Amino acid sequence: LHSDIDSGDGNIKYILSGEGAGTIFVIDDKSGNIHATKTLDREERAQYTLMAQAVDRDTNRPLEPPSEFIVKVQDINDNPPEFLHETYHANVPERSNVGTSVIQVTASDADDPTYGNSAKLVYSILEGQPYFSVEAQTGIIRTALPNMDREAKEEYHVVIQAKDMGGHMGGLSGTTKVTITLTDVNDNPPKFPQSK
Repeated sequence: LHSDIDSGDGNIKYILSGEGAGTIFVIDDKSGNIHATKTLDREERAQYTLMAQAVDRDTNRPLEPPSEFIVKVQDINDNPPEFLHETYHANVPERSNVGTSVIQVTASDADDPTYGNSAKLVYSILEGQPYFSVEAQTGIIRTALPNMDREAKEEYHVVIQAKDMGGHMGGLSGTTKVTITLTDVNDNPPKFPQSK
């Protein structure tokens, strides 16, 4: 902080009040420099409203009206994506067409969605190929093979990853497991054990 009437002779004292003044933020009363004394977490608190004033060092008489200013805490990518559920269960009919929607999995990221790509999520499939695929932007899992047969294999274990930073290198990630069961359709005629 600096007042226009400060001639540098040390007669002016800068004082700070408001949210976090004296605890999180301290001011050098001679220079007007403000420092943060603690590590700030945007996800805990995104901004602080403070009041600054220049007063006479000897009499504490205000030399200017107080002025309000806001300290905004800038986001860094320090929160990984987290899925709403640790595990999901879903069913899809056997022999479904390729691209049939099975289930949508959703992750959230506590970082700031309006600043950078810290909260921009991309979904990918880590386990479960080639039977299933996932839409990168939506988290919708779809069938990827035709003619999947419940009588051959009924249950599939799929692992989906959500990665922030738009999926780029250096992004943080989280995973969830999805158990997908093929439900029966009437695709087997009755067979007698003996033909005669």
